[in-house]
Amino acid sequence: MLISVKILKGGECDIEVSATASINSVKQIVAEQLRIPVDQQKLVFKGKTLLDSETLCDYNIVEGNKLHLFVLKDTSAEAEESSPDFYEQLQKFLEKHFSPSDAEKVLEEFRKNLSDQLRHLSLDDIERIATLHLDSSNNKHPSPQSFAGENTPMQS
Repeated sequence: MLISVKILKGGECDIEVSATASINSVKQIVAEQLRIPVDQQKLVFKGKTLLDSETLCDYNIVEGNKLHLFVLKDTSAEAEESSPDFYEQLQKFLEKHFSPSDAEKVLEEFRKNLSDQLRHLSLDDIERIATLHLDSSNNKHPSPQSFAGENTPMQS
């Protein structure tokens, strides 16, 4: 049977599926046609979110019906999405103070240093950072001696 999939604020496509096809298999077809990963898809029919384990016939979806597709934000790429914004802003700032080529060199060195420092964080370092953050967010400040004399990668 032929059903339509309409993307919220986007296009629409028609797909050929069996009435007994699972919602997950529908998402697989949509992923192939629209290049939207399955884990970012939320299919809705008549206001009801469709569960991956159910089938089209479980929801009484028949030939010619339209499913609505909501594209969910990719949480695994969240850090990657925020990084370019940060680096773009840093690049603009650096270009105000350096020539474009020097700004690019400084930015590249910054990226290398940050990446290296993050790669060398131990679990103890992460725990100390988390504790410090949680304590400060609860308006509790750790004593200044708690970090005295320790050489963490972030201090260099």
